[in-house]
Amino acid sequence: MALIFFMMASLYQQTLEEQQRAVQIERVAEIRANIEGAFNGATNLTAGLIAFVSSTGEISQDFFNQLSESLIAQNHLIRNITLAPGNIIRYVYPLAGNEAALGLDLLNHPTQGEATKVMIETGKPVLAGPYNLVQGGVGVIHRVPIFLKDEADVTYWGLMSTPIDFTALLELSGIHDPKLDLSLAMRSVEGTGTDGVIFWGDEKVFSHPNALHTYISVLNGKWEIAAIAEGDIPVSGQRLILSVKLMGGIFALLTAFMIWQLLRMNERLHASQLQYRQLAQHDSLTGLPNRILLSDRFEQAVSRAERNRENLVLLYMDLDGFKRINDDHGHQTGDLALAEIAKRFRNTIRSSDSVIRMGGDEFIVLLENVHNVDAVLSISDKLLKSVSETIKINSLEFNLGMSIGVACFPNDGLTLDQLITAADHAMYQAKTAGKNQISWSSDPNIYFAR
Repeated sequence: MALIFFMMASLYQQTLEEQQRAVQIERVAEIRANIEGAFNGATNLTAGLIAFVSSTGEISQDFFNQLSESLIAQNHLIRNITLAPGNIIRYVYPLAGNEAALGLDLLNHPTQGEATKVMIETGKPVLAGPYNLVQGGVGVIHRVPIFLKDEADVTYWGLMSTPIDFTALLELSGIHDPKLDLSLAMRSVEGTGTDGVIFWGDEKVFSHPNALHTYISVLNGKWEIAAIAEGDIPVSGQRLILSVKLMGGIFALLTAFMIWQLLRMNERLHASQLQYRQLAQHDSLTGLPNRILLSDRFEQAVSRAERNRENLVLLYMDLDGFKRINDDHGHQTGDLALAEIAKRFRNTIRSSDSVIRMGGDEFIVLLENVHNVDAVLSISDKLLKSVSETIKINSLEFNLGMSIGVACFPNDGLTLDQLITAADHAMYQAKTAGKNQISWSSDPNIYFAR
């Protein structure tokens, strides 16, 4: 009986350690989500500026200053915005404090040239750093190539470069919270520098046998986060373990009670793990799947589409007029409106399709087994109609619209990121054309030719 008590004490210790680890996983996942969300917010904000230069091939200094001032006001992580025609920085906002950046040759820069080369070779945005910036401070550099397109050719114009405040990013992620009770470190896994370079935290964290590991997607590469707990099992838990061992030889009759307690504890742990998994894969406000679950569903949908030679369509949707609800009636009312919209989406799409909240008032619908343009238009029209119906919250009534961008696999992209980018650009075209309508990434008549 004493041996049984010792075994139970050991199991209880393992359970406490697993509970502690589950909490650590949740905290690290929250930091990862905060960093990814902050990155997405900062990098997606400049899409309009890039589209303008790409379509016109030029931009006046005054208009650049006005647009940049508006973008920086929306996201305090953006240190400044620069445009570099021919890879030479000619436009900087704000200029004050950033004079040293003017005239820099980014392609031949000793520390930032490699990232620029990768960007030009791949034709895709890159995120490099962290670097000590010329204008002071530490930042990660978001660079986007800009191409001029006409009917005959695609010409490389230059690039947009946006330093993102790395120190402010970490502060926003909650990584410095004293209540976190974790030692953390970060390193690059792949990208523009040497793989595995530790750029924040103590390198010993990565070699710790009990370290937790997770990854942050940063455009052209990944950052790996490692974390270890700073504290041991709580004192209360240690005392309970010792008490169980001491009572093992004397109070054998407590065996049944302790087993019952252990089973309950394991059930609670299992329930907590299920809850953590649900929280990690779903949006807490609307209950819709989030970007993490979208990636899994997309991979499965691609396999089915290729196996059955069917089309896979992605709708990128952004509500029109939603900002007015938050501004006039507060974020609580806006959250209720988003929850109602999400409910309508669930009731509108087919059971074989998926609706995902990307964040803010942006949603994605993944359509499988669509055979023609009319099928896509039918579903899109139903979604537009569901949004247009009056939303009633308490004594308030609202009417919203929605702009939809459409992209098709494999015509508009082979990966999820490529399809999202294509559909996002199409959605902005719908907004530019007058909002509350559908815009295709490319000619819809070729989507269903095969």
